[in-house]
Amino acid sequence: MINRIMQQKGYQRALLPILLIMLTGFISGCDIFGTAAEERAPQVEIIRPFDQSAVAGKNLKVSVNAVALGEDNWVSYVTLNVNGVQAGTTEFDGTYHNLTLDTFQFPDGVYRVEAIAFDRFQARGISAPVLVNINNVSDGPGPIMNITDPSELDAVFGITRIVAVTKPGEPYVTKVDLLIDGVPVATETNPIGGDTFIFDFDADTLPLGEHIFEVKAYSGPTVFRISDDIAVVRSVDDGSSEGVPGSIRWKTPGIVGDVDGAVAVGFNNDLYIGTTNQILYAFDHNGNKKWEFTTKGAIDSSPLVGNNEDIFVTASGGRLYGLGSEGTKLWGWNTNYSSGSEVRSSPTLAADGTIYFGDSNGFLHAVKSFDGLKSLTGSWPVHVTAQSIVTPPVIGRDETIYVGSTDGHVYAYDPRGVKVWKTTENIGSVMVGMALIEKSVSVTLPTGVVNTTTIPVLYVVTNKGRLYSLSGIDGSVLWSYELAGPLRSGPVIGPDGTIYVGTSVGLIALNEDTDPFTPRLRFIHVADDVGTPVIDSNEVIYFMSGEDIKAINPNNTPAWDFNLQSEADGPLTITRDGALIVVTENGYLYSFETGSVGLNPEKWPTFQRNARHTGRLGIDATDG
Repeated sequence: MINRIMQQKGYQRALLPILLIMLTGFISGCDIFGTAAEERAPQVEIIRPFDQSAVAGKNLKVSVNAVALGEDNWVSYVTLNVNGVQAGTTEFDGTYHNLTLDTFQFPDGVYRVEAIAFDRFQARGISAPVLVNINNVSDGPGPIMNITDPSELDAVFGITRIVAVTKPGEPYVTKVDLLIDGVPVATETNPIGGDTFIFDFDADTLPLGEHIFEVKAYSGPTVFRISDDIAVVRSVDDGSSEGVPGSIRWKTPGIVGDVDGAVAVGFNNDLYIGTTNQILYAFDHNGNKKWEFTTKGAIDSSPLVGNNEDIFVTASGGRLYGLGSEGTKLWGWNTNYSSGSEVRSSPTLAADGTIYFGDSNGFLHAVKSFDGLKSLTGSWPVHVTAQSIVTPPVIGRDETIYVGSTDGHVYAYDPRGVKVWKTTENIGSVMVGMALIEKSVSVTLPTGVVNTTTIPVLYVVTNKGRLYSLSGIDGSVLWSYELAGPLRSGPVIGPDGTIYVGTSVGLIALNEDTDPFTPRLRFIHVADDVGTPVIDSNEVIYFMSGEDIKAINPNNTPAWDFNLQSEADGPLTITRDGALIVVTENGYLYSFETGSVGLNPEKWPTFQRNARHTGRLGIDATDG
């Protein structure tokens, strides 16, 4: 090359020593042809894992930050040495040079890891060593545990909940390490339900890109097993999903038992859930479990939140329980009122603090919420019917208590326990919640004067496969409408008076003429096995259809839907800050964004009218 330059320029051979000196100066860092920094070794540092890290598994990610010095210089490639032996060459992801090591290729022990970076001039920089302790070999076959959330290739950012569940039949798990990219980042020793471990990890501490989640489950100090890996993608929360209807706010596992009732919501948006596994759960508004309380008998009903954030729930063992918001006994030494027979009816709260519920022997009970004793106003409990009462009563503005029975009738009682009326027509067994609203009725007298009055109207779905409209004045049938059975939905009423009922073929929407009282079909939104719907402040209607949540607008156009991969039996609930709450059969508690500010404040938009499930007209019409 030097000879070719000399020939092109006509240089004499006598100039060769000078050129050699100049070239030597360039190579050695002399700045005759540029800055001395061009030749300097790159700066290189191992970012992950940290020094003295314990590592495991086949997915140990080593991330290296390498920077070449000089404006026109760059890092060509980076290699790794493990105990002085090259282990591989890293790939650049735009920020870091990454290499994944399968630590099963090394015997357990402590290893020195170094990164070597080469720049465009082949100058070499070596990182400070990082010591890692490989620990893969167990003293025996450890328990099998799988990550159930997040799912493969889910995008993660911010506080991310990782859920790991022990496979049925495996040994009891004493400790679980969460491994991210082969490095333990958290340890949990307190399971939920005996087999579920939860980690809340700040994913924003991870570099952008793909990462591997695993768990290491121990059944003793030296007996463990590493789960199958889940690849997730650390992304940026750009706010694109915040407030978007249908997006998940959060989801929490660990609900043990079926949830047949609705989730009740306190004034502070705490959530209360009863299960057939005899447990009443309390969660805060972010899905963190606060406490749980064991009842005698399955909870087939919906909890009720009182005026002081107290919680009341019935259990099949025949008891009504009263608890404070922190799970403490509400009634001193006694936490329950005993009905003496099986109870499936949810409790209802009157304006004076009296709680009403029915039992399997046909009795209607009245209990004072502040001391758990039966009401002394009248002769309570009253024997309504020889057959069972399984649905909650509803209460009118005038304090009349309306109760449906499996004997085919609906009854009305005053607060003293005196029967006001009984339906003369057998309308069929009442097995789902009723709705109650007030309607204005105009009557033209013979004199031509038009009188307008307001009457209570009940809407009742029965096992005859019909929806009935009953006068709250005397129990007379105003009209009935044939639905499609079998049915598991009670009616809810929209702000314009539209009646929505779920059926096996879809969500039915009916309008009602008041002169004369007649129903008119507004639409049928075709769907399978629709449960009790709920209506938000934007008038969007939500309901379960099999494993899908569906949201539709009042004109029957779809808003959004989401597949839960599991069914949900209980009525849906919406909190005061617009979260749609769903509990699935596989034990997950979901919170979905609705874009609303809560329940619709008009009529009867949900099971038992509001999210506290007070089941009454009057002072708490808009309390959510």
